[in-house]
Amino acid sequence: MAYADHVDEEVWSERYRWLRQTEEAEAGTWGSVLLSLQSTLLSYDIEIAFCAGAWLSVIVMSHAAIDATIRDTTLGDYASNSKVIFGNDADLQWLRILRNRLVHVRPQGHLSALPEQAANDIAAYQDSLESDARRAVILMYRAIYANPGT
Repeated sequence: MAYADHVDEEVWSERYRWLRQTEEAEAGTWGSVLLSLQSTLLSYDIEIAFCAGAWLSVIVMSHAAIDATIRDTTLGDYASNSKVIFGNDADLQWLRILRNRLVHVRPQGHLSALPEQAANDIAAYQDSLESDARRAVILMYRAIYANPGT
């Protein structure tokens, strides 16, 4: 598959159903939630990227959506980095570290999420990120629905 090829309609639909089921599971029974406008806008693009299979984009944008949600609805902290914002939550720290490894270039010999063999088969490596992307989406929905409104 070329990187910009269309995703088969059946695959797109399965991914979309997974998103809806996952969001419903994480939303619980809240009648309203406090939302971050930035996070809401990011979540729309995350859903498109997810259905398209753009796993790295899903991971990076999920981190951004969670960060925005926590800053806007919980902490009001717009100065600290995400390591501080995510606190002691092991899942969020996992996402932060993964995102950093994916987006920050590092000198040879430093920890990176991109193994050397990724260069030999970029498509296979990109496909291997799907499970991480799914986990990131779950964490995003969990963060979005963590703050019940009135």
